[in-house]
Amino acid sequence: MTFTEIDRETMQSLCTLAKLVRNPKARVEEIVVVGQHLGVPKEDTLEVLEEWEELDTISFQSEEEKRTFVAQCFSFLTQHYNPKSSEMELYGEVVNSLGLKTRSDN
Repeated sequence: MTFTEIDRETMQSLCTLAKLVRNPKARVEEIVVVGQHLGVPKEDTLEVLEEWEELDTISFQSEEEKRTFVAQCFSFLTQHYNPKSSEMELYGEVVNSLGLKTRSDN
């Protein structure tokens, strides 16, 4: 994939998000919301979902890196924002895919 106006780290985050979700095509709306909160226009996020490659994803070396990724992608859930249940389901799916526990699991 060619990275243009959007910085490489943000694009890698979106590609990684697409990789972690069992069925990204069923979660397009929610992934677009994450992308918009990361500053990526809807059209670019849709392009990422169609064209991402394994080389475009982040390789996590530690649990801390995984937690940082989740915090970066889903920081909007902790702000004054009323998320849809589908957005919370996406968050839960990503956390589970990474093998992390949610706060309520601790």
